[in-house]
Amino acid sequence: MVRVERKTKEVEVIAKLNFDGGEIKANTGIGFLDHMLTTLAFHSGMGLELSAKGDLQVDEHHTVEDIAIVLGKAFRKALEDKKNIRRFGSAIVPMDESVAMCGVDVSGRGYFVLEGEFGDAGIKEENVIHFLDTFCRNSGVNAYIQVKGRNSHHKIESSFKALALSLREALKSFEGVRSTKGKID
Repeated sequence: MVRVERKTKEVEVIAKLNFDGGEIKANTGIGFLDHMLTTLAFHSGMGLELSAKGDLQVDEHHTVEDIAIVLGKAFRKALEDKKNIRRFGSAIVPMDESVAMCGVDVSGRGYFVLEGEFGDAGIKEENVIHFLDTFCRNSGVNAYIQVKGRNSHHKIESSFKALALSLREALKSFEGVRSTKGKID
């Protein structure tokens, strides 16, 4: 289990992340984000305890951003040298009228691409995108998500589930280093 903290004048975040599973708790002050973090942890098979106190009276942006930074750094720290993982993962997750497809490369070179639109659902669309992009950059995960559908909640949730399942696959055991270079970075 790794622990990462971040404290600014705007937000305070504490995260404990365990790739081997465990308790899942998310308390951010943003109910929909708690739901997505719980979904991400549950479907990836990770244990996650995350709490955040932010300047929600301003808006959700700073809190969402700092949570993504902390979670990304915890992921990177838990991963250490990226040896003995499959590295690549993908998933397709339908949810009612929506579907999300995700592919990841746990390469150390974080990048996020979204094809499709989320819409607002308990959190602004721009902040969902910002969360995913910030998480990817800080974790070193390259993620591509394609999403289609009508219901914003379903599109966002199916995307988080697809990301989670892709990460679960990418982190499965593999002997050696999955790179022709001999190292992943």
